[in-house]
Amino acid sequence: MKDLDKKILQILQEDSEISMEELGSKVNLSPSPCYRRVKNLKDKGYIDKNVAVLNKKKLNLERPYFVHVKTTSHNKEWTDQFKRIVKNTPQIVECHRLMGEVDYILKVRLKNSESYNEFYFNLINKINFASISGFPSLEELKETNILPLDYI
Repeated sequence: MKDLDKKILQILQEDSEISMEELGSKVNLSPSPCYRRVKNLKDKGYIDKNVAVLNKKKLNLERPYFVHVKTTSHNKEWTDQFKRIVKNTPQIVECHRLMGEVDYILKVRLKNSESYNEFYFNLINKINFASISGFPSLEELKETNILPLDYI
């Protein structure tokens, strides 16, 4: 990938609403070629979609909870059911399958410990787990949607 395209991607990660005129001026292109490069990056799949990043404080979702999930069942039926639950639970903003003692880690956005308690009981009533442990974040040191471009 050309350095110019990487620079465009970096700028778009920081502000996807930037005008083609302003983006072009930052990368020394006129708006038309700049638009063609952005369209090409979208067509090639480097840009999935443009979204609005909401203010978590305004939504009363200031700190995430991390939930460690252990299961005794690794069969397809349990896994498929778990994936459906994760997909259909808006409070779960990330889910990762892990190696080691914990099978899955969930990043969950909730208002407070009372809402965690409600989330917990809703979850355990939908599917069986070996164990679930929740950990509220005390301080969020970094959260970003900006991805490194060093590997393309």
